[in-house]
Amino acid sequence: MKNKVCEILGIQYPILQGPMAWASDSKLAAAVSNAGGLGIMGIGFSPVEIFKAEIKKVKELTDKPYGCNLITAVPYADELLEVILEEKVPVVELETMREFYDTLPEYADKLKKAGVILIGKTASVEDAVVFEKAGVDIISVKGADGGGHIYGFTGTFSLIPQVVDAVSIPVVNSSGVGDARGIAASFMLGAEGVEIGSRFLLADECNVHDNYKNAILESKEGDTVITGASVGDAVRELANNLTEKVLKVEKQYEGKEAAEKIQELCSGCLRKAAVDGDIMEEGSVVVGQIAGSLNKRESVETIMKELVTQYQAIFTDLSKYNF
Repeated sequence: MKNKVCEILGIQYPILQGPMAWASDSKLAAAVSNAGGLGIMGIGFSPVEIFKAEIKKVKELTDKPYGCNLITAVPYADELLEVILEEKVPVVELETMREFYDTLPEYADKLKKAGVILIGKTASVEDAVVFEKAGVDIISVKGADGGGHIYGFTGTFSLIPQVVDAVSIPVVNSSGVGDARGIAASFMLGAEGVEIGSRFLLADECNVHDNYKNAILESKEGDTVITGASVGDAVRELANNLTEKVLKVEKQYEGKEAAEKIQELCSGCLRKAAVDGDIMEEGSVVVGQIAGSLNKRESVETIMKELVTQYQAIFTDLSKYNF
């Protein structure tokens, strides 16, 4: 039986590369698409001119389906939408915050009318239902163990089945997957594809600083922390001097005062780590809890081949799963 996610997206394997700011640009996305998956550029916070330039670049690097993210909460999202329509981007991962739920139908309608395939990025059953009603084609679900911004606190293993049961469109698991075992587990939970971020941070084609990659390679289980949860802006990242300062602020202050102090501390922190290589003092190394199992740097082609061949190997002897 043909995989629904592959059918909808026009790709060979139901493996998506998640959009990551300062990490998944045209080079990485094109490499994943060329290897049979779907590369998604994490350019949703980029200035309009960079957003457009990256879309033009990816079209030069691949003739396969690709995507980018669009965040409706961004003040200039309408301008980014116009670029997407003008450049005929085939796939968009639509993101928002709960206070901007009401913006989803309008954006989804304009994109769907242009023939764009939509993936809705969600973190809860409530999110998934809202995105399905807005008209997306696929739901991408991120559990609390994922890296970067966390908008829900249910773990992947518990969250995926509940979302699958709540919607009627295909679901993709976008957290906790670093190898073929994660893909197989996602399918057993009811997902029909995976969206991988952290593993692709170590790809040769990913442009993050070597210090960033080495920090992940040297990490172990339990090395990530969540900061900003008390002010509604939770982020999972590797523990360092910056996270220690943020967590200290959260203990000492509340509400608006805490949020302002955290904003001051964290301004530009992802760029400082991913571009400048500051992984200890002022930079933020965002990565999922899967970080402790990521132990090698490889090309995208090698990563994709390994994921596919090892996934297939899991099912060569199903008898050991019988009881």
